[in-house]
Amino acid sequence: MRVIRKRPRKLALKPNDIHRSVKSQRFARAAGDAPNIGRVARVPGTGLPKGPRKRRRRDEMQDDSSPQRKRRRNLVLVWSMVLLMTALSVLGFFVISWLRGQMGRRVGAEDAAANMRRHNVSAFPSPSEQDALEWVKQAMAVRDPALAGRYFRLGATEPEAAVEFLKGMSERDGGITGYQWLSSMDANHLLIDGVLVVTTKDDTPRNRLALLTPDERGVWKVDFEAFARTVRPAWDKLLAADGGQGVVRVILAKDSYFNGPFKDDGSWLCYGMASPDSEQILLGYCRKDSPQARALSVIFHQQEDAENIYSKLKRATLELKRPQGAEARQFEITRVLAEDWVLSDKAFDETSGVPVSPDLPPAGGFK
Repeated sequence: MRVIRKRPRKLALKPNDIHRSVKSQRFARAAGDAPNIGRVARVPGTGLPKGPRKRRRRDEMQDDSSPQRKRRRNLVLVWSMVLLMTALSVLGFFVISWLRGQMGRRVGAEDAAANMRRHNVSAFPSPSEQDALEWVKQAMAVRDPALAGRYFRLGATEPEAAVEFLKGMSERDGGITGYQWLSSMDANHLLIDGVLVVTTKDDTPRNRLALLTPDERGVWKVDFEAFARTVRPAWDKLLAADGGQGVVRVILAKDSYFNGPFKDDGSWLCYGMASPDSEQILLGYCRKDSPQARALSVIFHQQEDAENIYSKLKRATLELKRPQGAEARQFEITRVLAEDWVLSDKAFDETSGVPVSPDLPPAGGFK
């Protein structure tokens, strides 16, 4: 069988073939449809609210008399004045603070200079540390009443009573274990140097203050009544129901307990009073604006440091009286005799720049 092979036909493209392969796009739409014009670029101004646009004229923008321009200018002026006044206030505050500090330092320097002048007029040279310690040691060893006046400023205490007190110290306070020099402790318008006498009893440390003052010849002596913390009458009699009046040497601190005859805190000032020789914590009151209140204010004002609790404790010698209806530990402070435990010729409430009522007794009667 004969197989006849046909040659493949040659593919021939006619010009119309290419035209047929590209289909034209027709968009069928119904009557009333909008023509489809494709993507159209956004035209400036499209979407803005319709209506006439009001443009400010150049002459209006440059016109300083326009209301908006005036309001803006006034606002800037007001804020400028506020900032200027604030800056001046801050500057004035710092200037006044600086001036007060300078004035305070000047007043302090003048007071110090005045104190130095007062001391230089009537002062005697203070003993050295070694001399003060040696003098106090010799005073503690006195057992002869005839020698008591040589080492001690006795005040109203008899020499024999002073010697008896020194003899009983070992039983009362324990043996002396040391001495500590305290240097100058001027108070109550007196020159005072201090030595702390340290004792120990039953493994408990105790101490007494040996306060040295010069006599009229410049001889420094230990004030015995300050050392012995003398009170008149004795504590048991002062605190008894039939007692309630006397002179005490105490440690003071500000307090705020108002009751009984002293319940009006608008009329009274309250102070806590303590002594190493009594277990009772007493309460002392003085009327506001009285000479005693002003004298105590002077005492507490000196070298008071809020950081140090010991600076809030002050030694003072006071005259007390318990009024009728008061608790056993409540007393009125009728006199401030000394800002420490050393008495001078005049009471401190007489010499601290405040007048004393003439119906009160003189301080000399308690010495």
